[in-house]
Amino acid sequence: MDIDAERLGLMGVDGGGRRRHPERWSGTRVLACALACLALIAGAVGVSSKGGIARASAVLGVSAAVESPAFFGNDGQEAMLGDASVVKEKWMKEQHDWRVVSFVSKNYDEIGKLWYHRLQKLGYKNHYLVALDDQAYEEFHKMKFRVVRAPRFTLKGDGDLSGLWRYRLEYILQEVKRGQNVLLSDLDVMFAHNYDPAVVFNKVGDEDVDIFHSLGAGWPKSAKEKWGFSLCLGFSAFKATMRTKFLLEAVVQVCKNEKHCDDQATLNELYMKYLQMSWTPTADHGERKGVSRNTLLPLTVKTISSLVPRVDVQKMKSMKDSEGRVCYGHLHHSDGEHWAVAPIVAKDGAAKVKVWQEFHNMCFPTPKSGVSDHLVL
Repeated sequence: MDIDAERLGLMGVDGGGRRRHPERWSGTRVLACALACLALIAGAVGVSSKGGIARASAVLGVSAAVESPAFFGNDGQEAMLGDASVVKEKWMKEQHDWRVVSFVSKNYDEIGKLWYHRLQKLGYKNHYLVALDDQAYEEFHKMKFRVVRAPRFTLKGDGDLSGLWRYRLEYILQEVKRGQNVLLSDLDVMFAHNYDPAVVFNKVGDEDVDIFHSLGAGWPKSAKEKWGFSLCLGFSAFKATMRTKFLLEAVVQVCKNEKHCDDQATLNELYMKYLQMSWTPTADHGERKGVSRNTLLPLTVKTISSLVPRVDVQKMKSMKDSEGRVCYGHLHHSDGEHWAVAPIVAKDGAAKVKVWQEFHNMCFPTPKSGVSDHLVL
């Protein structure tokens, strides 16, 4: 199975069932919009200027970082969420250097429970779910999960995920604007360890990195053809830097001008065509560091493919590590094991749960007593 078959399929058909041509989309329109957005930002601004941020933000029609109410987590909660019962949750007042976030809808409630409980069992206290519909929010809120209702957004059931991908970008931007670092995770990413993002993403040599990405496997095709790899948003870390903010503002604006937005494709295209990323291998387990060659936005990006590998559960059955366990089928780091793994599975809630449980039972056998009463693996 092609690793990104589900994403390719969604991009290949529009809401009315007509075939689309992502190659046409990925050309001049994206570049032109990116040029306009980022040129206006950087041209009107000194990158570190507070006044400049306000001017650039006004150009794009977004709030300045210092004036922006939070999506979640501070005094702007009530205005953003409009639900007093939500903003009273104690955990929302907690301050964390990093927040681990995933998005969930009613169709993915079971995999949402697995993801949440896995992190809870590992000892995470800074992870939460963003519910994309009322049903998912009500279910997880009753279970006392750290969950918030996505403000001003409900996922439609028409199969077109453009709205979700636009919203996800806007969410990350809003958090970064208020100084919150965000680790974005898909629900089917299975965490193996409780590594502190503040440590992982600030190692010696990585202080200048703004964004970290796991690797996809060929989507968009243009990135694969140009670089030999593509970057995936399914496990990505966004440091709250000015450079990250400016990049996200540009991506959001591009997506707003596209009838069918794919956040992963848009980001890869901007890296290639506007930032003209120059990639160099590092000594860090074969990872790559990308530096923008566009002086208007000196962004630095790094891959984390060895920390979060993609795995095929079926192929793993014939692989054993040095301890004789059937698990990753990959060499572990010299300084620790994988942080998480991303099982390859079709975009279907039931299929994700089945593969997730199979993988969990192979790699992380857990006695029932070690799991919340709400869920038994």
